[in-house]
Amino acid sequence: MKKIEEHLESIEEVLSLVIRKNASIENLIQMATESQNKTLADTVIQLKRDLAQDASAQQLETYLSQIEQAVVNVPKASEVRHHHHFDLQAKGFIISAALLLISTAISIAVAISNYNESTRLQESDLKFRISRQLSPAVAARADSIYYTDPERAELETQKLEAQELSVKDAEELLKRRQMEAQEAKELLKQLKKE
Repeated sequence: MKKIEEHLESIEEVLSLVIRKNASIENLIQMATESQNKTLADTVIQLKRDLAQDASAQQLETYLSQIEQAVVNVPKASEVRHHHHFDLQAKGFIISAALLLISTAISIAVAISNYNESTRLQESDLKFRISRQLSPAVAARADSIYYTDPERAELETQKLEAQELSVKDAEELLKRRQMEAQEAKELLKQLKKE
């Protein structure tokens, strides 16, 4: 991450240097254009004076006035067109931006996961506090089992949960068998009636 930041800082420094150089170049071009225009205008004025003394150069005077008009119409600032595009030099910037987007997405996912886990833990805390209020003896026993040996408490809890599941499965199986026996009795009664 530090390399990316250093790379971005160096790119910013280079860009600011390029911008300053570009501004100084534009100023030089403008100054050169202005001095060139001034020199041309002075030359044209001097030639007009010289031609005004010579009567045969009336045609040249019209040409010179046209040249003077063209010099006046020359734009003082040159138009610069910027073309923005991606090339191999911009590859580092693109990779840096992609890495920042990926790290942002991962950070958001971790924050959401932490929020969900925090909510779940708050719900469990509330349930335990309710059970502590409803049955303080059971809560005190659970606390004593957990605080004496947390690993044994987890194993004991898993064992009790497994036992409860097997009891539920046995009850369900018993109910199913009883229903099958009941259906068999009804079927037997129907067969005896026939």
